Amino acid sequence: MKKVFLLLLLTCVTINLFAVKISIAYESIEKQLLMLNAKIVEFEAQNPDIEVEVFEIPSYPGSTYKFYGTFVVTKANKPTILSLDFSWVEEFSPFLVDLEKDSEYFELEKFIPATIEMVKVGENIKAIPYFMDAGVLYYRKDLLEKYNYNVPKTWEELIKIAKDISQKENIDGFIWQGARYEELTNFFFEILYSYGVDIFKGNKFVLNEPENKRKAIEALTLMKSFIDSGITRKGVTTYWEEDCRLSFQNGEALFMRNSLYAWPLLNSDDSPLKGLVGIAPLPISKYINDPFLVLDGKVLSINPNVTPEEIAAAKKFINFLTSEESQIQVFSDLNFLPVRLYIYENSQISGNNIDLKDFKHLTENLKLKPKSAIYSEISFVIQNNVYDCITGRLTPEKAIDNIVSEINFLIR
Repeated sequence: MKKVFLLLLLTCVTINLFAVKISIAYESIEKQLLMLNAKIVEFEAQNPDIEVEVFEIPSYPGSTYKFYGTFVVTKANKPTILSLDFSWVEEFSPFLVDLEKDSEYFELEKFIPATIEMVKVGENIKAIPYFMDAGVLYYRKDLLEKYNYNVPKTWEELIKIAKDISQKENIDGFIWQGARYEELTNFFFEILYSYGVDIFKGNKFVLNEPENKRKAIEALTLMKSFIDSGITRKGVTTYWEEDCRLSFQNGEALFMRNSLYAWPLLNSDDSPLKGLVGIAPLPISKYINDPFLVLDGKVLSINPNVTPEEIAAAKKFINFLTSEESQIQVFSDLNFLPVRLYIYENSQISGNNIDLKDFKHLTENLKLKPKSAIYSEISFVIQNNVYDCITGRLTPEKAIDNIVSEINFLIR
């Protein structure tokens, strides 16, 4: 018996000594890390020859991007796996392993096409989509029912309803992320696209075309009017996601623009709004017919500065995280949307009372942020000028003029 035990112990020690050790960089967001660590335990049990370590990085705006910038400069061999925003893939592509030859292994033909488009750079696949996120409209179901209103489908309807109910209930009509950071850029994209305007068509810059520029001014005028009309408090220009979520959850607003992470928090057992909140696509303008989502979320890519054995192990772990089972868990536990299309057909899957089938038609109408190696500079131009507009420093006309000229300068 002792010999058997010693043999088993020796085997375990041998496996541990020769296990391939990899790491994954991930933002220090508690609930997401809890799920990731649980998946690592599960993966290591199935793959005792691979050890996975979590490389925690700060989660506040800008810090994650700076971390990866440092990684590029130092050519570090850690972390093995990088978790990037979709919009960063083009920018960091020279420093990522090409996975195009592994398309069949990852079953990329089963992924939502728009997610694959965002990770392609030329003919190369530079990352594997992990999950989708998007800005949506949260609303107080109880207050809309109380005053006999339907969920607004257009911006005009939202303004009308918000003015009426906010005055009667002495609350804000509509809150959103107005601080000078990436979520302000995202909200601008959502409004701009709702006016039927793109910034780029393929590689061609089209925001400078007269009709697009006119509609862009209309879109930014609408954004500023939320504050000027009083349905949005002036202090929203300091608000990040959590500022909005806490204010809304405390019953201080009728409508809120926020990303999908907020849904389970709004419906937690200790939330005063549990069961009183609805979720819908953001409204649109008269210029388009169908609602949409602007694609956001995370992708997983591989550091080229590691050994071939570590690359092989990283591929195995990424494939595990993007499997059907893991994708369902990401939705059920974290409320992020799966990247595998056929999961949306499963009527048994629901995350925190959201029916996944309700999102299927929106996955067929995803709008993309600009695919550019200078996306961060483009976003910086947009958020600076939009912020100066909503705080009264610039007119919508001047802000759009600046955006057009400054992006022209960047891409010249």
